[in-house]
Amino acid sequence: MWIAYRFFLFCVSVGLRFWFSIHFEGRENIPHGGGYIIASNHTSNIDPLLLAMGVPHPINYMGKAELFQNPILGALFRSIHVIQVERGKGDTGAVEECAKLVENDHVLGIFPEGTRYKIGEPGRPKSGMALIAKMTQADILPCCVLYEPGKKFRSKAVVRFGELIPFEELGFETDSPREIKTATKKVWGTILGLMGLEESHD
Repeated sequence: MWIAYRFFLFCVSVGLRFWFSIHFEGRENIPHGGGYIIASNHTSNIDPLLLAMGVPHPINYMGKAELFQNPILGALFRSIHVIQVERGKGDTGAVEECAKLVENDHVLGIFPEGTRYKIGEPGRPKSGMALIAKMTQADILPCCVLYEPGKKFRSKAVVRFGELIPFEELGFETDSPREIKTATKKVWGTILGLMGLEESHD
């Protein structure tokens, strides 16, 4: 089932390790089994690849529908289990598909910002991450990917994994929408901390 994923990751990791000096921090925080969510900042198209290189389990990512419009790229993304999602349209089908994956002990990778932002200028997190966690009672592994400016040859890239946030610590007790917002803020604040930033309160 995951042959295409592992082959693709092996191929791209050779090139990434050649170009970057890659450092993984906090890998001891990665769960031994599946059924959890990885949440990270998003500044580059190669973020998913670097995260996947640091995690022993295959990661299912959500990808915007535009990525699938090219037939060749679409076939590639489907072969490595990227989940197509319509951004900004409340794609409940994609959310339910992600929830089923987590419930079946797969690992789901989410970028809460929803799109790429500059390092040091993070965007506002969306609620999908917390919603799926609530649906599946999944733990969340916060992490971040950082690069030296310019991404020049042999520049440093750091993938930092934080401590796992158990589902019980996300604060879900009722069906209040406020709990989704609170859980999102908790996870995002942890990610910003891993990046060495503070959460904006404006």
